[in-house]
Amino acid sequence: MLTRTLLITGASGFLGTSILRALQELAPDIRVIAAGRTVGALGSPPVEGVPLDLASHCVVLPDGVDTVLHLAGEKHDESRMWAVNHAGTRRLVEAAANAGVRRFIYLSSVGVYGAPKHAGVVTKYHARTPRNTYEESKNAGEICVTGLCPHLGIEHLVVQPTNVIGHVPGRSYPLIGLMSMIQASRFAYFGSRDAWVNYVNVEDVAASVVATCQHGPNRAVYIVNTPTRLANVVSWIASELAVPEPRRRLPAWLGGAVGTAGSMLQRLVGRGMPFNADRYRELTNTTWYDGTDITGDLGFTYPIGIEQTVRDLVRAYRAEGRL
Repeated sequence: MLTRTLLITGASGFLGTSILRALQELAPDIRVIAAGRTVGALGSPPVEGVPLDLASHCVVLPDGVDTVLHLAGEKHDESRMWAVNHAGTRRLVEAAANAGVRRFIYLSSVGVYGAPKHAGVVTKYHARTPRNTYEESKNAGEICVTGLCPHLGIEHLVVQPTNVIGHVPGRSYPLIGLMSMIQASRFAYFGSRDAWVNYVNVEDVAASVVATCQHGPNRAVYIVNTPTRLANVVSWIASELAVPEPRRRLPAWLGGAVGTAGSMLQRLVGRGMPFNADRYRELTNTTWYDGTDITGDLGFTYPIGIEQTVRDLVRAYRAEGRL
């Protein structure tokens, strides 16, 4: 089914603004309506806007919408997560059915799987054991979509990105801590196993969403990710910084002990530490999420990819004088 009129929630967010640009560039014939609690001029040229509050018990969609792209969610305020991510999604699906919507695309998260740091390869068939309120509420929202839509006569698709990154001057500087460590010759690997990272460029996610709007089959679930070994990321960063590539390895037990101590100190002093248990787990993670189903089904190619993303970030930070 070709999308003609699309209503998008969360259009003003980090990912939403990129998706608006991608829609206007890759699918200019689609009429786009942005729905949210605050409605202003979005996109260039500006798209239509309608008020919509997912926490409200009265959710009504405008006439003529054939596809809903649901990006909006609550990630930071735990007290609102169930109201927005679960109940709000349910209300939106029901409102879509009442408005005669034919397709519903839901932006979920790989967090619904709750995969531990050494789970190996994770696909859409992996067991789901969400570990916190955000992951639980997103999983519940996804179940609403996949459970209700078939009964309401709505096609549905689910997109599950991993860690979405992109440079937003003054707001977002992903990987800059790792880059600074490499630049200062303070980086080291821990243990003997190859670690993996799971990042995907915001523009790659936007392109994948446009592809699902245009060609995605009913009931498809797509993990969107460009995984790679940590060693590759380190090598690309060192190359861009023109510094020797780090190769030092320290015992895993040492990294774990220092990470635990850092987390304890963090709780005592009430501020972040440069190295803690979370950072240690990130540097020793061996789980990676398989983002190739969308390529096999739709012929989709990630337009930027992880190597170009990392190199572009280093160049941007250097241009700003941050490295």
